[in-house]
Amino acid sequence: MNVNCVADSGTGSLTLVVDTVGEFTVSCPSTTPRMSANQLDLAEGGKGRFHIKAGNNVRWSASIQVPE
Repeated sequence: MNVNCVADSGTGSLTLVVDTVGEFTVSCPSTTPRMSANQLDLAEGGKGRFHIKAGNNVRWSASIQVPE
């Protein structure tokens, strides 16, 4: 899972939550987009739902790869 974020001004943050697995928070600076790569183990049934929590000043994108 790759997450990219940048704040429109100052420093923001983004929290990605994967139900039943965990969560992580990324600091989002306003100077250069931040890229964060994480690997999460969804071994139990291979299912998971994710949520992004970010302030209004944070722009983000996420790329998720799943095995076949």
